[in-house]
Amino acid sequence: MKRFLWLLPIFSVIGCSAATYHYSLVQTDASDSFVIILHGLRGKSTSFLMMEKALVAKGYNVCRVDYPSTQDTIERLADTAIRTAIERCSGAGGDTLHFVAHSMGGILVRYYLQKFDVPQLGRVVLLCPPNRGIELIDTFAWCGAFRKYNGPAGMQLSAKKDGFVRSLLPSQSDVGVIMSTKSVNPVASAFIPGPDDGRVAIASARINDLKDFVLVNSNHHVIMKKEETIRQVISFLKNGSFEKD
Repeated sequence: MKRFLWLLPIFSVIGCSAATYHYSLVQTDASDSFVIILHGLRGKSTSFLMMEKALVAKGYNVCRVDYPSTQDTIERLADTAIRTAIERCSGAGGDTLHFVAHSMGGILVRYYLQKFDVPQLGRVVLLCPPNRGIELIDTFAWCGAFRKYNGPAGMQLSAKKDGFVRSLLPSQSDVGVIMSTKSVNPVASAFIPGPDDGRVAIASARINDLKDFVLVNSNHHVIMKKEETIRQVISFLKNGSFEKD
């Protein structure tokens, strides 16, 4: 076991995986627009509480989703987490459904929107999405502990050209990407080509047909808590574009 201790910085993330599905719905009387929020691999929806507060203050209804990110495939997680969130928001009177998703949560959203029609779909903001995969997944796929830690969905984030992520088509909806630029994990960054945020290469966040793209000075795990990120999310949901300096 000691010979694998050097892998700990590769494994380390903020938070842990939710054990089951949970939906937290906060409504206002200001509009019928809902924002569905999904965390990333081994994340928690509570990391979005600051963003939720800001969105509610701007009149948006918010549905934060927790899902067991390490216990199933991306397809099954998306089919349950997103479908149920849409049903709950629609049942609460939502006529416009926006999405804000972090990291692997963005891949769930991309998959779901490719497979299913969402008539009420508004705009989509992806935070640090591994749209071209994560090289770390391929580098350490040989390690059983690494595979177990990331779970079936995490291992689908391969950066291989024939991998699941690369098979996804560009979205036909309005999609904006906010990417972090700072890594606090030099060990992980050593295995990622080019500039990165400690988990995802900046180049990996870009895909064709994005409506807008902006960089935020943050690391991968806390980007959703940054005031700049929250400001940019609200700007894109409202205007379809990010604020530029």
